[in-house]
Amino acid sequence: MKRRFSALAGLGAVAMLATSPMIFAQQEHKPDMHMHKSELAHRPDNEAAAEFKTEADQLREKAKLHRDLAAQYRTRTPHKSNGSYATVAKHCDQLAKSYEDAAKAADEVSAELAK
Repeated sequence: MKRRFSALAGLGAVAMLATSPMIFAQQEHKPDMHMHKSELAHRPDNEAAAEFKTEADQLREKAKLHRDLAAQYRTRTPHKSNGSYATVAKHCDQLAKSYEDAAKAADEVSAELAK
């Protein structure tokens, strides 16, 4: 029985290794959200401004997601009678605020570049 399980585990590991390059090849590469100044040096200002505007929109979407999560955690009943999701909701609120602050900063840069 042990031998059969070991063979099955080994075969499973080989199958996972064989398919993992295909999975990684199918994943789409997404650029980092934050652009460095060196990336902006060789771009027209209006193009860079549009990218910062797009970044701000994406950051606002993430902020909304975290605000929604915080609201869900506030209404969720814990599985233990003395438990609470208040700390998780607070964490989500802090993340939402950070994303909103980053979006405001990206909007400011976009407005400055658009001038």
